[in-house]
Amino acid sequence: MKVFLAPMVGRTDKYFRKLARIISPNIVLFTEMITIDSLIRGNFKKYLIKETEHPLVIQLAGDDKDKFIECTKIVSDQGFDEINLNIGCPSSKVVKGGFGACQIEEPAKVAEYVAAIKSQTQIPVSIKTRLGLGYDHDLKNIIEFIQKTSAAGCDIYYIHARNAILSGISTRKNRSIPPLRYHDVLKLKELFPQINIHINGGINNIDEIKNMLNIYDGVMIGRKIYDNPLFLTEIENIIFSNKNSFSIKDIVCEYISQLDSEEASNKQYALKHLTNLYKGTQLSKKWRIHLHNLINTRQSIDNIRNFYVENNYEEKKINCS
Repeated sequence: MKVFLAPMVGRTDKYFRKLARIISPNIVLFTEMITIDSLIRGNFKKYLIKETEHPLVIQLAGDDKDKFIECTKIVSDQGFDEINLNIGCPSSKVVKGGFGACQIEEPAKVAEYVAAIKSQTQIPVSIKTRLGLGYDHDLKNIIEFIQKTSAAGCDIYYIHARNAILSGISTRKNRSIPPLRYHDVLKLKELFPQINIHINGGINNIDEIKNMLNIYDGVMIGRKIYDNPLFLTEIENIIFSNKNSFSIKDIVCEYISQLDSEEASNKQYALKHLTNLYKGTQLSKKWRIHLHNLINTRQSIDNIRNFYVENNYEEKKINCS
């Protein structure tokens, strides 16, 4: 039984992952999508996984077998628990680079990447993809894709239960306009009982998660968690039977205490993901103003605790984690 935080560009960075892990010790975390070129050339290759971050999956995207091999050597040393290939992103920039969702139509090539990665590491290799491309709901292409890539050694798939439409609509609209087709993901699960299929897309309440976990090997959730991080407390409490309790203040103080000096100095990135912690409460506006002032003045990030002095009130404990 597994629940995953979906990879989201600009959102599932190290700061949000730190916040999510404080609230939920059981959810499986994903990095943002990282291109193989940026991993090879950038500073992320120096990133070392802390013990508290596990389980953590790195998501890679690219179109070069040799670079995938080079990246595999890097991430194996970093300590990631799984390497995931992004074969589902419909972004025009990504597709122009020859990777992402367009690779659904290149199963033999992706199978080569899988085989090359597996030749370099014992870390599990997985694929995140969609049901198909465009407006055609025929499953022939995705079935062929799974057949060839699983034969190469991939036995973990995260299926976003929509097609990817690569022209005419935005990346954002690709998260809503292509219809959800849970019944087609179920067909894939029935066709490939030997592989792990995790479902993704439009799942945003506990009852849906419970129902999906009775069918699939895992459930992946993205924006519902980002927009309401405290949804993780429900997941911990109901899905993982974690009955611990804490307050939002506890979360915030623990988060700040875990930041190293470099992270704490980057207030924009360190604080932006905290915005939704008080969403829907009477303190929401005051909280947003407090964070805005911290980010845009020379105050120390530790002054975030002043919020609880200035807004002295009785906060109920949240059950779980």
